[in-house]
Amino acid sequence: MRKRVALAIAAAAATGLMVAPLTASASSHREAPLIAEDPLADNTDLYAFVAPDDSNRTVIVANYVPFENPAGGPNFYRFGDDVAYQIHIDNRGDARDHLVFTFQFQTGTVDASTFLYNTGPISFDSSTKTYTNWNRPQSYSVTMTNTDTGSSAVIGSNLLTPPDVVGARSTGSAQNYHMLAKKAEYTLPNGVKVFAGQRDDPFFANLGGVFDLLNFSGATTGAEDYLAGINVHSIVLSVPSGMLTGGGDPVIGVWATASRKAMTVLNGNGTKTESGNWVQVSRLGNPLVNEVVIGLNQKDLFNASTPSGDGQFLSRVTDPILATYLNAFFPGLGGGSAPEHNRNDLVTVFLTGIQGLNQPAHLTAPGEELRLNTSIPPSSQNPNAVNPLGVLGGQLDGFPNGRRLADDVVDIEVQAVLGILCQAGGPLAGPTPCRAGSVPDVGDGVRANDVPFQASFPYVADPHGP
Repeated sequence: MRKRVALAIAAAAATGLMVAPLTASASSHREAPLIAEDPLADNTDLYAFVAPDDSNRTVIVANYVPFENPAGGPNFYRFGDDVAYQIHIDNRGDARDHLVFTFQFQTGTVDASTFLYNTGPISFDSSTKTYTNWNRPQSYSVTMTNTDTGSSAVIGSNLLTPPDVVGARSTGSAQNYHMLAKKAEYTLPNGVKVFAGQRDDPFFANLGGVFDLLNFSGATTGAEDYLAGINVHSIVLSVPSGMLTGGGDPVIGVWATASRKAMTVLNGNGTKTESGNWVQVSRLGNPLVNEVVIGLNQKDLFNASTPSGDGQFLSRVTDPILATYLNAFFPGLGGGSAPEHNRNDLVTVFLTGIQGLNQPAHLTAPGEELRLNTSIPPSSQNPNAVNPLGVLGGQLDGFPNGRRLADDVVDIEVQAVLGILCQAGGPLAGPTPCRAGSVPDVGDGVRANDVPFQASFPYVADPHGP
């Protein structure tokens, strides 16, 4: 659901390197059969960018729980208590994680005799540092693991999520809710900032058209944003960049996952019991990979995989079926000449990173990760003023160098599949361009989010109320 329209983009087979994969770390709203049945564990989107208000910090946003209707009572949305949510950092370019942040949640019940989510107007008690009248409070812990040394430490515990937006009688005005949510922002040791709770879904796309046989007619504006007014649950990390990078290289690769215990037993008394090892059920890196690159027979496998094993999906990205569909459906809108085979341009952007921009200095194993050069400061450039794929350069701020909240990834990725990178005169064309004509400015018709983002932590906009 959330990964936009096109993305036969993860690719594989890299220049000079035995490319292991491509396509493996992007999950989204209902992108695979099994995860569509498990919304609490469903990654919807992943973002990684240099903080717009502090160029020394890197921000990572991992979203879960798709399509939250603001009037979602009586059991309002929350993170799963039986899910391990993780953010993985590869700071060596070997398609393996070296730092992992794990978030685990616990939901309480104050009064089990009522059906109400809250028993009065919710407020924050500064003396006890708790929310009052909230009947289903949720707290969480944050663990940071260094997989190289095997060391693991809980860097935050008993942290609160804010309540969901319930309505004017329960959570007050938009301004009042904003202040309630601010109480759930935390600064942990070493300057790590965290927030976990309900937010506006920052993804924007003409989902109705995209999945109606790509019925978006190549429009650039005027289509409906089917995510407008919809919420998600966000985990937001803001970390001093030096804590994430390694070996003097400013480039990191990021992906997010959700895992469940291997065995679930449904008991006759209405409860359930989980046991066994953690099993990964959702995974997300670059947007739209699982949606439009992986076939139905491998989608669930993809969600259970890691970047180091992406080679099994290689053919899906070197010969993207999306290019075939675009050629068939839109012969006059830039289709008809989209290259359908040997897409090394996509491999470079989405598998290895772009040399001189966001390719790891010592890349040894390509993998599908959202790669960010943390040394490039944020810019004020309108992310929709120009397609960044057409002007790739060493200072590009925005997707595919990381992903900002405002980046129009649907349009960017559709044009990538059409061949904007390897067309004559394109930045990755080399001596043999992959297509003759230039790619026109086509897209899904939605170019901005329905509400503005915040200028400071946690950056994602407050959630919509009923």
